[in-house]
Amino acid sequence: MNMTATLIFLGVAALVAMASSSADLDALRSGSAKFSQDLFSVLREGKENENMVASPISLQIALAMLYAGAQGNTKTQLTSVLHVDTDDLQKYLGAYKELLETIKDPVLSVASTVFVNLSLNLLDNYTTAVSTGFGANVEKVDFKQPDVAAKTINDWCDTHTNGKIKDLFSAGDLALAEAVLANAVYFKAQWKTKFNPELTKERDFKSPTGIVKVQMMNVKSNFKYAFSEKLNAQVLELPYANDKFRMLVILPSEGVALKDVESNVKTIGLDEVMKTMYSTEVDVFLPRFKIEMTHDLNAALQKLGAADLFSSQANLSGMSESPLFVSQVKQKVFIEVNEEGTEAAAVTGVVNAGRSMAPPRRKTFIVNRPFSFVLINRRTTTQLFVGHITKPKRSK
Repeated sequence: MNMTATLIFLGVAALVAMASSSADLDALRSGSAKFSQDLFSVLREGKENENMVASPISLQIALAMLYAGAQGNTKTQLTSVLHVDTDDLQKYLGAYKELLETIKDPVLSVASTVFVNLSLNLLDNYTTAVSTGFGANVEKVDFKQPDVAAKTINDWCDTHTNGKIKDLFSAGDLALAEAVLANAVYFKAQWKTKFNPELTKERDFKSPTGIVKVQMMNVKSNFKYAFSEKLNAQVLELPYANDKFRMLVILPSEGVALKDVESNVKTIGLDEVMKTMYSTEVDVFLPRFKIEMTHDLNAALQKLGAADLFSSQANLSGMSESPLFVSQVKQKVFIEVNEEGTEAAAVTGVVNAGRSMAPPRRKTFIVNRPFSFVLINRRTTTQLFVGHITKPKRSK
């Protein structure tokens, strides 16, 4: 009889007590970037005119924890989806150790826990893998009392996201659950160069449905900037105070569709775009924005190629001797950008079972039309959050 394992992941986290080479880390970075672009491409289909945010690294870690227990064709499919380039699980986990230790910082809070039904026994090798590879604790939960289990898990999410992520699962979601793998991330940082609130004014924003009024922030300083002919867009880098994290804002040229620019980003890659950026004085106008949304990710993951996970064909025998499959994958995301900086959180839940043209010396970067953003770690370019804004909600 098949059972359902529930996995919840919220953000970025892992401490791995294993050695890895810089080559392993480079391979993981490359795979992570490809996965991030693949994921966002699928999520934005049919929603090009809606505000959107997701946490690629959160889901990636969730899937990597599944990968650690996958065998057969299920492992093959996850290898493809995650762009894993090694058969050596220890090297893969070791690369996560290096990556996550590199991005570790006071502004980024990370935690991982595996919630397991009282009757389910995880294999010792799997428990060791998720503990050493992802810093995950194991906590026994009575899923026969799904309301109590839901409260336990949702309280964990609330605690590890400073109250930004609540109620990811209902009792009904967990009625058949055997395990929940949870990874939580919470990010809050101030801009290196803050926007002066006194300069924030009401301005027009050209949304897909017409002109809307937004609270437009303003700052003038030296920032990294580029106009990319290949993207047909301007790109601006806004650094945070600790200098370890950046927000890239990608603004399509007038008359260019956001979806076309986002497709170009996937083709070219962010690393190539960032190579063309240079420091110059920029007068920046950026709207305040805040997004909260929940993604049901089953269909997206199946479209990316992880179909077996959601059927009786699932092979998670490296996780438990009991037959398990994934019944639900959810991600809940929050992000707010204002004059002070950025606050963001994400929870992912898996129920288991070119060339830059030199512009004038001073640039004006007016974000008065739909744009994309990516919150990254400077050193590894790990994409913590990605999204686009088509109609900023009017801030109070």
